[in-house]
Amino acid sequence: MATFSSKTYNSALYQSFRPVYNGNLFKMLYDYHARGNGKLDLAVDVGTGTGQVATILADKFRRVKGIDASAKMIEAAVQKPNVEYIVSPSEDLSVLPSSSVDLLTVAQALHWFDHPKFFAEVHRVLTPGGTFAAIGYSFVVLKDHPRASAKIVELGLGKDKLGNYWDPGRAILDNLYRDVEFAHLVDVQHHTFPNNKDHFPDILTQDVSMDTFRNYIKTWSSYKTYSEKFPDRPDIVDQTIDEILREEQLSGQDVVHLQWPSTVILGRKSA
Repeated sequence: MATFSSKTYNSALYQSFRPVYNGNLFKMLYDYHARGNGKLDLAVDVGTGTGQVATILADKFRRVKGIDASAKMIEAAVQKPNVEYIVSPSEDLSVLPSSSVDLLTVAQALHWFDHPKFFAEVHRVLTPGGTFAAIGYSFVVLKDHPRASAKIVELGLGKDKLGNYWDPGRAILDNLYRDVEFAHLVDVQHHTFPNNKDHFPDILTQDVSMDTFRNYIKTWSSYKTYSEKFPDRPDIVDQTIDEILREEQLSGQDVVHLQWPSTVILGRKSA
């Protein structure tokens, strides 16, 4: 997670242009939680970034703590009266007492963590029957624009593009956490979107202008790393988006429907 922790990372851009999880995700999460201990005292969002998940949890839980290793991210976090932000690595949750957390979430960050250390801490801090939820998403799809979608994957994975400039752990995400061992948890459920066998509705779709989409791609950690390594080269994201605009006969103001292949893993600490 070194890139997001960098003092030069544009956390304001991240806050403004990262996609927003819709209500389907939180309904699934809360329904699962209600079948466990169901308590709504303390929720903790680890790898909180600028608080996209923490601030939604705050509408349900009495108290929320958003934890992130990056002080830069925390500086740009959305504020709510019952949300407290803490700078701390995910593998050291010593700021939390044992058996104190009713719900612990980690969204689009699990692939950066040391999993054995992290899940040992998850087991320690969760209350008996408390809920764990991991959410992750891979390369975005532009509905009705398959060629444009292919160009985005090529931009992200191409060895002559951004493929070599991701922090370690990106492959774990692209496999939608199928290789992660969710240690110390029981009743573990894996849900993938779209085309889930359980037919849950999508959790991460958005209608945005192409100008907004361009800025979203510029929040990728690989883009920052590439841009710093090759400051004199033409902007690689602008090149790709401009190609898409020409080929699809779109303007920056045209709105496209975006869908992110996503996964949600739910589990709980034994009662």
